[in-house]
Amino acid sequence: MGKLEKLKLTEIHPEGWLKRQLQIQMNGLTGKLYDIWDSVGSYSGWLGGTGESWERAPYYLDGLVPLSYYLEDKEHWELCCRFIEWTLNSQQEDGNFGPKVTLHEQWSKFAMLKVLIQYEEITGDARVIPFAVNYLQYIADVSKKIKIREWSEARIPDLLYVAKWVYDRTKEKKILDLMRQIDQASFDWCDYLEQLPFPRPAAYYMNWKLYEDQVSRTALEDMAPYHATHIVNVAMGLKHPAVRNVYAGETEYYASVAEKGIGDLIRHHGVASGCLNGDEHLAGNNPSQGSELCSVVEYMFSLQALLESFGSTAYADQMERLAYNALPATITEDFMAHQYLQQANQIMADDTERPWFNNSKESNMFGLEPNFGCCTANMHQGWPKFVNSLWYKEDSNTVVSMCFAPNTLKTRIAGEETVIELCTEYPFRDTLSYQIQKAPKKAITVKIRVPNWCEDFTIACAGAEIVTDKAARMIVVTKAFQEGDQIEVRYPMEVTYSTWYHKSVAVERGPLVYGLNMKEKWVVKKEVAGVKDYCVYPESDWNYAIARDRGSVDVREAEISETPFSKEFAPVHLQVSAKKLAKWGLDGGNTMDLPPSPVKANVEEVKIDLIPFGCTKLRISQFPYYEAKED
Repeated sequence: MGKLEKLKLTEIHPEGWLKRQLQIQMNGLTGKLYDIWDSVGSYSGWLGGTGESWERAPYYLDGLVPLSYYLEDKEHWELCCRFIEWTLNSQQEDGNFGPKVTLHEQWSKFAMLKVLIQYEEITGDARVIPFAVNYLQYIADVSKKIKIREWSEARIPDLLYVAKWVYDRTKEKKILDLMRQIDQASFDWCDYLEQLPFPRPAAYYMNWKLYEDQVSRTALEDMAPYHATHIVNVAMGLKHPAVRNVYAGETEYYASVAEKGIGDLIRHHGVASGCLNGDEHLAGNNPSQGSELCSVVEYMFSLQALLESFGSTAYADQMERLAYNALPATITEDFMAHQYLQQANQIMADDTERPWFNNSKESNMFGLEPNFGCCTANMHQGWPKFVNSLWYKEDSNTVVSMCFAPNTLKTRIAGEETVIELCTEYPFRDTLSYQIQKAPKKAITVKIRVPNWCEDFTIACAGAEIVTDKAARMIVVTKAFQEGDQIEVRYPMEVTYSTWYHKSVAVERGPLVYGLNMKEKWVVKKEVAGVKDYCVYPESDWNYAIARDRGSVDVREAEISETPFSKEFAPVHLQVSAKKLAKWGLDGGNTMDLPPSPVKANVEEVKIDLIPFGCTKLRISQFPYYEAKED
């Protein structure tokens, strides 16, 4: 489709189940973290204190700022403003800013600038753009004198995204010049994505134990591909083609680089939930390896940047896959505990030793700060920033409904105020109802993405010109709308199977991946500041192969509860035919390696229950399969 314009935070408002999910988040750790976790508390270096002065407060605010706005939460908004005012007042004459103890470290500044640009969209604070420009000039100057290293070098694409945001508002050529200079200091993720240098797990390229015992972290960067295989760096680096293209202007080339690179990463390191495995570094595509929560939310944000620059609906498909499967699965329903690492096949979540590349044995537990606190700080951006990916503008007369969730769009189209509410229970149901509440007098165009899993759909809009752009996978609806008009779309959700590691299959229906509905036993391991850390153990069988036969699947829809991704009240159940594999057993806290499919299982066939992946905390989501016609 080409370049799209991201709408301001204030133009899209969550509704329905999505707003309930945001409120659950605020009632959980997001709303409590300042009071119970010193890393983002009153002693934070980002408030001028002596506490943590690196990435954790910026990470936290990256989600808390939009969340507070969407929920009209005055208390937490005022908390955000305290951090932001301190930050805006900390800038020095040379353009650098932030806590003194990390003044010459730059990555945390990139993260805080992402906070500030959201704040500006909400408030229009005139200080933000010159503040950002001054810092961009500072980094451009510094990059000419010294080598920017480690996290800062690897994460420069996030700073370039901020620069893109500034350029989109100012159209000043100076910003493009600064981007070009700063980009020379970046790790080259575009080159990386054009020819993926690490198709195997990081353990193939690095002996972590040897490095850990004998090499300093600084020396490690020069001796081994530490930052180039770090899963969060990789997730952030995916936006590099999008932001480089802003000044390079080679859209076709950089779009192809992004498409190829993401495809290669999914092929070699992807799992059914949409995650890229990395525990803490690229870990291959075995569903027993781990995927870090930080990488989930950063992957989502990179996809947003790619949508802005290239407009491909494939990025919206992937964003929904992450948002509706991986994100809710790794955080408890009350948003009071999370995992550092989730698994596509996760049959217990505890502190048993697992073959992670270099994460601790607590990484798989649910708690306040399992393994390391970055995810505790960073997980909050997932749902709030997803809201900003629901709509885009293509031009002054055209809006694009890209990702689907209940919301109200309030923007100007054709120079006039326009209000469209999307009433839907998607992704749990297949119908989208666009209610026109206010529209311009002249004809406008509403484009609606056709998901990659849907081939046949129905659409109705009285009096409209309706065209299907098959190449772009868009429904194009043009009309001089009036208040009360509706656009009704139905995307039938058929059961499908996708193929993964060892030819295992994942059962999918619409944007949802399904996992085995296992009985779980939650055991409190410890409690800190009123937050419990849990181990979760199975109390039902899990070692099943399934029949790869859509005709044998019984779909049962249930009422969507106040907790959208509830296990007890799962909104959809799939009953599938299965056979138990006696020889597929435990290997420590994991399953044994998946037996290659198809498998032979001369035992009685039974029915098993699958529920949405996001409703599970223990699961099998990539199953061995057997041929349905075998005796």
